[in-house]
Amino acid sequence: MLRTAALLACLTGALAACGSGPTSHQVTVAKQCPAAQRALARIAADTAALHAAKPGHATDVATDRFLLHVDTAPISNLQRNRLIDHAAAAVATKCPQCFQALESARPIPAIRAGESRCPSR
Repeated sequence: MLRTAALLACLTGALAACGSGPTSHQVTVAKQCPAAQRALARIAADTAALHAAKPGHATDVATDRFLLHVDTAPISNLQRNRLIDHAAAAVATKCPQCFQALESARPIPAIRAGESRCPSR
């Protein structure tokens, strides 16, 4: 009984400590340059447009705009890949060709090779 109480106290303390510090997202946003922050805001707007677009020409145009902004943004390849995840989820059921275009734009070979495509591009 005493062991169970001690174990429960340790687990409660460990769980209370989880998440008490800044998250990695908060640290990453604070370290980004203003150009990267503007680019990410533009990409977020593009992703919202992909979610709102009706199937057809509007989705095609929104996908092209998203791909242009993601390719020219001063962000790392890992960030680029994650943003493409969100966009692909938005168009997966609306436009199979848009989904394929997003999948083919992934920087997987560069990530695997260790290229970071530094924001100072």
